[in-house]
Amino acid sequence: MNQKFLNEIYKNTKMAVQSIENMYPKFRSTKLKQFMKNAQEKYMKYLEQCKKIAQEKKLELKDASFFSKTMLKMSISMSTLFDKSSEHIAELFLLGTVRGTLSLYKELKTYKDADKDIVDLAKSLKNFEEQSFEEIKTYLQE
Repeated sequence: MNQKFLNEIYKNTKMAVQSIENMYPKFRSTKLKQFMKNAQEKYMKYLEQCKKIAQEKKLELKDASFFSKTMLKMSISMSTLFDKSSEHIAELFLLGTVRGTLSLYKELKTYKDADKDIVDLAKSLKNFEEQSFEEIKTYLQE
């Protein structure tokens, strides 16, 4: 249970970091760039927490498949091919945040009996994603 739950948190966070990396060169707005850089730094801290918990509990973290990473990169490239506006990039980030938040809600329900530190990490990540959702909405009007 702990293995699966921590792995899902790790994959969720890793995909967020990769999404930001893939979108970063497309940003035109310096405010949006700064927001995304701050979000990426926060996600990186969550990745470090995942690794620390995995090491303490002797769990193995598995990365998303090469296919999943490639599909994400292609999807972002296609989505921003003709529209690199801040509004569009904010929309893409919002969609990713919603997917990540929904995933965390389901995992928190499924793995509610997991170790407290893993549950707390998932709750913290969920709260961060919900907060990011609220903040990124302001970029839809730029």
